[in-house]
Amino acid sequence: MSIAISAVELSLIICIGLIALLGLGWLAVGPIVQGSLIFNKRDIPLFQEIPLMLVSGIIINYGIILCFQSLDISLIVECILSIFGLICFGIYTFRYYQLQTLRLSSISIWIGISFVCLIFLSPILGRPLLGWDARSIWFFHAKMIYVAGSIGRSAGWQHPSIGFSHPDYPNLIPALAAQITNMLGFWNEYIPKISLLFMLIPAVIWLFTFARRSFSFPILLLLIPFSFAPGIWNGYMDGYFALYFAIAMLLFGRYINSSRNIDLISSFCCLIAVFYIKNEGALAILTGFCSMILTYSLVKDKPDSSKQEFLMKWKYYLVGLLALIPLLLWGLYKQQWNLSNDLEIGTIQSFLRIISRLTDGSIRLILQNVFGEIESAILLLGLLYFASVAQNESLTNESFPALIAAGIYIMGMIFIYLQTPKDLVWHLNTSIERIMLLVNGCIFVGCYFILNKLERDRSGVALH
Repeated sequence: MSIAISAVELSLIICIGLIALLGLGWLAVGPIVQGSLIFNKRDIPLFQEIPLMLVSGIIINYGIILCFQSLDISLIVECILSIFGLICFGIYTFRYYQLQTLRLSSISIWIGISFVCLIFLSPILGRPLLGWDARSIWFFHAKMIYVAGSIGRSAGWQHPSIGFSHPDYPNLIPALAAQITNMLGFWNEYIPKISLLFMLIPAVIWLFTFARRSFSFPILLLLIPFSFAPGIWNGYMDGYFALYFAIAMLLFGRYINSSRNIDLISSFCCLIAVFYIKNEGALAILTGFCSMILTYSLVKDKPDSSKQEFLMKWKYYLVGLLALIPLLLWGLYKQQWNLSNDLEIGTIQSFLRIISRLTDGSIRLILQNVFGEIESAILLLGLLYFASVAQNESLTNESFPALIAAGIYIMGMIFIYLQTPKDLVWHLNTSIERIMLLVNGCIFVGCYFILNKLERDRSGVALH
């Protein structure tokens, strides 16, 4: 069987995959955002619903694969659910969005989205899997699932020969890659990377919801996602981990200003996706929620009303708990298969290592490496801060979530490095550059909001 496919076939695979994910995603997004699968009860732009649908579809897809384990059975279930979702979404769209509502500005935005995605399309699908983590962890897991036709025990998670590949890691993107290759019937070093494109497209659409005729928006695009290259195409998960966390803080920053529920829901969705991309997602989601709570306490004048506002969104938290079902399933499987994390976090030995490294000068080495990776972002933030001071402006509230998250995440990663059982120098040299992408992303988001505020103060034009 040929292991190459034509451009037409590739385009069909991508389009069909995106449409299927939209159908799955609408089953969650419709009831949460609109309160209905077929009726438009709230005035929310479809443009902002689409990326939320795509990422929700990816998470639902992952949950179904974990639930049924078999790729073939999962595909059948997903097809049925997706078709139902697409029918409901078609009725919803036909009723409330007519062709004449399209404007030149919206068409130009979609052209911009397509252009950015096409820039990344070439290296994503044109370069094979070469990096160690890509070939030996993430897409190795994908190949295990593909060969077994299952994400269950038969994939070989317990085999002693694969201990080097961290079999306990989450499999959101590997499961999607395995599903794609399973449908095509063959594996090579290119086709599984379509899963990266499926993750990139909703992220780019979310970024373009911030599109304005301004200097700050092109700067935002240059910093996010282009500064995360080559992590966007090389098969490592760090680029997407940082990208989705940065977008979560970007959307929550806008929510602080606009109080639109779609931004809050989308921010939560990005955090949940981060949770399923890497093990560090546990620290990231804790960081994100702590940042959100601290920001609320800083920017809201009436704490009682803020508390009431959060309690009024109980249904969002309920859906968030449902979105954590894949976490519970994978956690149950890991317990049954005796898969554990190799960092030994929380053990007595880890605390003894912390004490030792706090006294032997290791903390200084960690700090040097950490700040060596973020000094450029800190410099940019400092320049924008002094520009704000020069204009007698305070930091904009929208920048707080991202900047607070950057600080919390740095402290969390320092704590992890202090207790690592691996050689500290080796661990820093092989991971610090990738780990700090998230921190750089948060600082860049803060810089964007500061620059945007400086621009609108000079022009007198509102941000939204």
